[in-house]
Amino acid sequence: FKTLLSTLMAAVIASTALAAEDFYAGKVIHLIVSSDATGTYDAYARTMAKHMPRFIPGNPTIVVQNMPGAGGIRAATFMATTALKDGTYIAATHADIPTSHLSNPKEAQYDPTKFGWIGSVTKELYGGYFWHTAKARTFQDAFTMSPIMGGTSPGSFTIDAAIIANEFFGTKFKIVTGYKSSSENQLAIERGEIDGAMGTSWNNIQARDDGTGKLFVFVQYGLTRNPRIPNIPSYIEFAKNDADREAVRYLVARLDHGKIYFTPPGIPADRLGILRKAFDRAVVDPEFLADVKAQKLDMDGPMNGEDLAKLVAQEAATPPEAIHRIQNAIDKFKEAKDRKSTRLNSSHV
Repeated sequence: FKTLLSTLMAAVIASTALAAEDFYAGKVIHLIVSSDATGTYDAYARTMAKHMPRFIPGNPTIVVQNMPGAGGIRAATFMATTALKDGTYIAATHADIPTSHLSNPKEAQYDPTKFGWIGSVTKELYGGYFWHTAKARTFQDAFTMSPIMGGTSPGSFTIDAAIIANEFFGTKFKIVTGYKSSSENQLAIERGEIDGAMGTSWNNIQARDDGTGKLFVFVQYGLTRNPRIPNIPSYIEFAKNDADREAVRYLVARLDHGKIYFTPPGIPADRLGILRKAFDRAVVDPEFLADVKAQKLDMDGPMNGEDLAKLVAQEAATPPEAIHRIQNAIDKFKEAKDRKSTRLNSSHV
């Protein structure tokens, strides 16, 4: 009897696996991207859509659909509430989607731990740099000097990183906001209006470094130092205590999981397994890597679905007080800026 039961169970498992593999034959998979059809999120997604089908049984077609809005929250909400839960919808979104429900609970009304996490194409290596005309050269200089750092507004990573450094670490960065874009910010740096950028992608840093020593990278972001730049200190190293480290971890963890891919909640486990396996094979495939290199996209530590799900769960468990400390520091900066603006306007009346 036991032998018969084992045989029947094996047959059921085998038939279920075959059914899962047959499912994708002739299907279209919709890849929802949380940006418009420009920039790196879209570029990675279209490259993945081109190569990943080769590793999915049945060789389905993957079609990219752009759904920009609210820093990825619009796309994530669609995945949580509207997208079919049969394995024919996957998403590639902004890196902070796993923590948006903590920082913006009114808009991000979904539980990221319920998504089916497929994997991350690459970490997002970010660094801060001073221009060669600045007096400051290292992060330590910011404790005794007042380097002028610019950006768009509070809420952008480069401005928030400067605000938190001043509030938690005791640095003396002078923060200038109001630039419309990173390119406008860079022009201001080159004109000598500001001294550098607190946080920008490593791709942008490399593009601006022509080998003549025009910029000095003084910090990197991530939970640990990246092996590619081991001698540059990590931002989190300047945290003075466990409470600071917890808050800073929340700020920078999004860069460790980087370019993320996931399914809606509740898709069949076997189909999630197929997608995870295909993703893992795609990100090490020579043709995929050659395509990525040709587009000058970065590949820095892909993460599989299981590890990504664990990281997301850790981030989702961030203590509320850590998030409040970050938000309070940003709000304090905004209020001080508003008071200064009001005084200036009053003096011109």
